[in-house]
Amino acid sequence: MKITLTKDAYSSKFEDVIYSHDRYIIAFGGRGSSKTDSFYLKYLLELLQPYYFKLAYINKEKLNIRDQQYAGFKRVAKRIGVYHLLKFYDGDYRIVNEANGNALIPKGMDDPEKTKGMDEITAIWWDEINKGTLEDFLTLNSLLRSPQAKYLQFALSFNPVSEKHWLRSEFFEEKDGYKLKGTYKKETLLNHSTYLDNEFIDKEEYHKTLEKGANGNINRLLVDVKGLWGAIDIKNPFFYALRRNIHFTDERYSLPSNTQLYLSFDFNKIPSTLVIGCVSQKEIAVIDLILCDENTMQGKSPLEAVCNKFKEKYLDSGLITRPYLIVTGDASGTAGGADKARNDNFYTKIESILGIPKSQRKIRKKNIEHKLSQEICNSLIYNCNFMIYKSAELALLDMEQAQIENGKLVKDNKDNGLHITDAVRYYIDCVLNHDKWQDYLRYYNKI
Repeated sequence: MKITLTKDAYSSKFEDVIYSHDRYIIAFGGRGSSKTDSFYLKYLLELLQPYYFKLAYINKEKLNIRDQQYAGFKRVAKRIGVYHLLKFYDGDYRIVNEANGNALIPKGMDDPEKTKGMDEITAIWWDEINKGTLEDFLTLNSLLRSPQAKYLQFALSFNPVSEKHWLRSEFFEEKDGYKLKGTYKKETLLNHSTYLDNEFIDKEEYHKTLEKGANGNINRLLVDVKGLWGAIDIKNPFFYALRRNIHFTDERYSLPSNTQLYLSFDFNKIPSTLVIGCVSQKEIAVIDLILCDENTMQGKSPLEAVCNKFKEKYLDSGLITRPYLIVTGDASGTAGGADKARNDNFYTKIESILGIPKSQRKIRKKNIEHKLSQEICNSLIYNCNFMIYKSAELALLDMEQAQIENGKLVKDNKDNGLHITDAVRYYIDCVLNHDKWQDYLRYYNKI
């Protein structure tokens, strides 16, 4: 029997997937793209081909096979009109074309007998393979060796949940998570998709559904909506009291005249980071963020560029006057050499550019340990009206990804050029009158 597919049978984004005989298929991206349905369609059609075909379709948990893949194969088979040509075994969830012996065989990777009964398979498809391990993948991949096969294929479909996942390191270039590496380049069909590639949904309404499901979580928005590699899996958040729905607003901060601002610096070669905070009777807020790197320095050092941008935006415009500035930040900046010719450290350099006296500097003699800093920060966030404004949203993203291990703040984000969390920590410490904390620590010989 000849099956003719019309263009309305699948989204055009997945035409290459449906007809692929590549050794590997990697289909990844956001939710709602219809990538999973495309695999249902692809492998149902393979059952009707004149050549030998035997697929193992995989789920991490055997109990989920019936309600997920098996139900999906049934649904799509009815939709394209081939259900009556196949035998569906509701007992063990096999799907067989009895006319030629081609079959789809389910396997749960939590089954101790997981590789038994998988002789002479020609293809493997694991949907949501991100729930499996690299060892699982390598074990299954070694089973693809049938001499009867017209082609051998391992298909992987998943949402890119984390930059730290083994799928990212196994298949993709170290510096580009969307380009294949090594031998996979020649053997693999790569397909990246999002809900925007699904031609059969109301995209506007589905986008609202995804946003609601994410509930303001930036990582979920990156993965589910944009199909991008997710941020680090945060097991021990540094800012455990932080809640996006409580501590972030889409509003822009309205700065009253002559309001005291806290300028909190974190010093790096590139970028240099300035978090701008404001304390009022209403709230303790992070209102703005300035970063300077090689693209924004305009011939200046990163620190000079940050200071000049602040000066232009806040001082030259008259939004704030110099007596209302408090400068804080990384204590190591007092020993740095921002301008060796004049024997300036980082803070004397800041004061020179902004035209403020040293008396407006409030900095520890030594940065406190991360664990104590964590407790100080979360105490303030939990007990005070702490708010992050739209113009500093990148600070929130950085804080959401910060985590602590063995008493130390994990510095993964610093590899990506983000140093905002440290500047926020210094700001909060300063707001809480850190000189009293300093006296306490000195008493216990910690400074």
